[in-house]
Amino acid sequence: MILSLLILFPAVGFLINGLLHLMAVNSKRKISANVSGFIATAAMVASFGVALYQFLLLRNIPAEGRIFEQTLFNWISLGKLQLDFTLRLDSLSAVFCLVITGVGSLIHLYSIGYMHDDETPAKYFSYLNLFCFMMLNLVLGATLPHVFLGWEGVGLASYLLIGYWYRDLEKVAAGQKAFIMNRIGDLAFLLAMFLAFRATGTLDLLQLQKIGLEPALVLPFGLLIFFACTGKSAQIPLFTWLPDAMAGPTPVSALIHAATMVTSGIYLLTRLSSVISSSETVLMVIAMTGAVTVFLSALMACAQTDIKKVLAYSTISQLGFMFLGCGVGAFDAGVFHVMTHAFFKALLFLGAGSVIHALHGEQDIFKMGGLMKKLPITSWTFIMGWAAILGLPPFSGFFSKDEIIYQSLTSPHGSVSFFILAVAAAFLTAFYMTRLLVLVFFGPSRVDAKVAAKIHESPMLMAAPLIVLSILALVGGWLGAPVHVGAETTTESHAIEYAVMGGSVVMALIGAFIAHKKYGQTSKAEKVNSFLLNGMKWDSFYLCTFGTGTQKIATGINTFFEEMIVQRLIRWSAVAVDLSGNILKIAQSGSAQGYLAMMAIAIFAILAWVIYGVGQYGKL
Repeated sequence: MILSLLILFPAVGFLINGLLHLMAVNSKRKISANVSGFIATAAMVASFGVALYQFLLLRNIPAEGRIFEQTLFNWISLGKLQLDFTLRLDSLSAVFCLVITGVGSLIHLYSIGYMHDDETPAKYFSYLNLFCFMMLNLVLGATLPHVFLGWEGVGLASYLLIGYWYRDLEKVAAGQKAFIMNRIGDLAFLLAMFLAFRATGTLDLLQLQKIGLEPALVLPFGLLIFFACTGKSAQIPLFTWLPDAMAGPTPVSALIHAATMVTSGIYLLTRLSSVISSSETVLMVIAMTGAVTVFLSALMACAQTDIKKVLAYSTISQLGFMFLGCGVGAFDAGVFHVMTHAFFKALLFLGAGSVIHALHGEQDIFKMGGLMKKLPITSWTFIMGWAAILGLPPFSGFFSKDEIIYQSLTSPHGSVSFFILAVAAAFLTAFYMTRLLVLVFFGPSRVDAKVAAKIHESPMLMAAPLIVLSILALVGGWLGAPVHVGAETTTESHAIEYAVMGGSVVMALIGAFIAHKKYGQTSKAEKVNSFLLNGMKWDSFYLCTFGTGTQKIATGINTFFEEMIVQRLIRWSAVAVDLSGNILKIAQSGSAQGYLAMMAIAIFAILAWVIYGVGQYGKL
C-alpha cells in the first residue's frame, strides 16, 4: 500500500485544487495562492517523505533484491495482452522519485510567492500536481504501456503549464509547439512497444530485459526508443520546442525543463540499457547525437539575450552530456548528472525567476546589471549554481559532468571526437554562464530608472528554496562521488582521470575569465549573432520543409492530379459519351419497319450462332 501513496498524494492535491478552481469560477471569487499553494506543496512533501522512506528501506536490502512492487488492479485484458497496473520501485526509479518529489516540493513552495498575484492560482497548482503525478507514474510503471501513460501525461501537463497564460497567443503557440513536437517522438515509442510485444510476447520491463531481443531487432527497437527520447529530452533534431517553452511561468521552467520531464529520456534509455547496449550502432547514434547537441546548443546559448533562454539552451546542452554518457555506456554517470543537474539547474531557473520578479517582468540581460547589492540572497545562491554548472570543485557538477567527459574518452564506446566536443562544450558553458552572471549581477546597472527604484529581494517563500537548492548544488555531488578505495584500478587510469578533471576545470576557468573580461564593464546592449540567436534557423528550416514546404508540395500534387489527370479524364469521358451517342442515334431512325428489320436480322444472327455453336460443340 505504501508505494501507491507516492502517486496518491499528488493526485489528491490535483483534485482538491481543481475543485477549488471550479468553485472559484462559479462563485467568481479568487482562491488565495497561499491556500492552494499550501495544499499542493503539502501533497508533494508527503510524497517526498514516502519516497525517502522507501529509498532508505531499499538501501538495507541486498543489491540483487532491491525491488518493491505493488499491483493496484488489472488494467488491460485483451487476448494475449494481460497487464496489471503495477508500481515498481528499484534503485533507478528511487533516485528519480527523490528528485521529482524533493525538487518538486521546493518549486511548489517557491511558486506560492511567485504566483501570489495570479488570477487563478488553484488552477496553476492543480496542473503542477498533475504533472508530478504523471511523472511519478512514468518512473514507477512496471510495464511499457504504464510508462507510456506517464510519458503522455507529462506531455499533456507541460502543454497546460507552458500555455498557462492562455490570453497571450504567443504562449499558447509555445504550448502547442511543445505538445506537437513531443508527439513525433511518441510515435516512435509506440512502434517500439509494438515491436517488443511482437518479438517477446511481454511488455513488462523486467521480463523484457531478462528475455532480450534477437540481434536483428535490437537495432530498430533501440533507434525507435532513442528517437522517442530525443523528443522528450530535447535533443537534435527535436529540440526547438524547449526554448519556446520558456513562455510559461518560471517555476514551470524549473520543474519541467530542468529537473524532471526533460530527463525522462535518460530514464527510459537507462531502464532499457541492458537491451539497447547490445547494439554498437545504437550506442554510437546516441553518443553522436549527444555530443553534437551538447556543443551546438552551447554555441546557441552564447548569443541569447533572454535570461530564461540562456538557461533553456543550457538545459539542452546538459541533456546532451547525459545522452553522451549513455551513448558511451556510462549510464550510471548519465543518471548521476540527472540528479546534480536537477539541483543546480532548478536553482538557476528559480534564481532567474527571482530576478524577473524583482524587475517586474524584465528578461533582457542587457537591461540588468549591478543587482548584487540589491538582491544578495538571489545573487549568492545564483553564484553557487553557476559554480556547479561550470564543474568547479567541490560543487556537484564537478563530479558528474567530469565523469561523463572522462568516460567519453576512456570508455570502450568513447572516442577522441566525443572528448573534444565535450571539453569544448565545457568551455562554452563557462563562457555563456559567466556572461549571464556578470551582465545580471555585476558591472554597471542598465536597469530602467523607474524599475530600479522598486527593486527588492524576493520574499522568504521564494528565497528559502533557493538556499536549500544552493546547499544541494554544493554537496549533492558527494552523494555519487566515485570511491577508489579497494577498486581494481591502475595508477595510469587514475592519472588519466585526474588529468581530464584538471583539464576540464582549467578550460572552465579560461572560459569564465574571457567572458568576465568581455562583459565585465558592458554598459549597453551587444549586437549578437542572429543565426545563433534564432537557434541556427532550425525553426525556419522546419517551417520551410514541413510548413510552407508541405503546402507547396500539396499544391503541386493537387495541380498535377487535378488538372493533368482528373480534369482530362472528365473531358475525355464527355467526348467518349458524345461519340457513342452520335453512333447509337443512327440506329434510332423512328421507323417501325426499320426496327422490325433489325429485330429480324438479330434473330437470324442469334439462330445462326446457336446452330453453328451447338454443331461445333457436338463435334468436340
